[in-house]
Order: sequence, then structure tokens, then C-alpha cells
Amino acid sequence: MRPIVYFFAFIFIGIPLVIYLLYLIYRTTKNTDSGMKNMILGLHVTLFGGILVLDDNMDFIVFGYVIAVLGLILSLIGMSKAR
Repeated sequence: MRPIVYFFAFIFIGIPLVIYLLYLIYRTTKNTDSGMKNMILGLHVTLFGGILVLDDNMDFIVFGYVIAVLGLILSLIGMSKAR
């Protein structure tokens, strides 16, 4: 694809997706007292991001890395709540 398509896809798909995931992390960590639930949710998000990274047909590999890193952050927040 052309670079302009990647640019517009990042603006209209990537940025709202990252903002929604950050909102989901904020809402989940605020409402739950259990750190284990946050760690499990972070693990699932990390695995989903890893699957997206390994997919050969996906043109936007960066989104998989962003999702995986957000999952790791969520797991670390849950780990700090578990103690």
C-alpha cells in the first residue's frame, strides 16, 4: 500500500484504538479491587497483540506491538494491586 494509506489508517484506526484501550485499562483498574483479574486481562491482551504481530497478512504490524505493550502495562498494574 501507499504511505498515505498507512498514515490515514493510523490516524483513523490506530489512534482511536489506543485511546480506547487506555480508557479500558483506566476503567478496569479503577473499578476492580482484585489484582488477579487485572493480571489475567493483561495476559489476554498481550496474547491478542502477539497473535496480531505473528499474522503475515496484516499490514499494520505496529498495532500488534502497541496492544501487546498495553497488555504488559495492565499486567504490571494488576501485579502491583495484588500485593
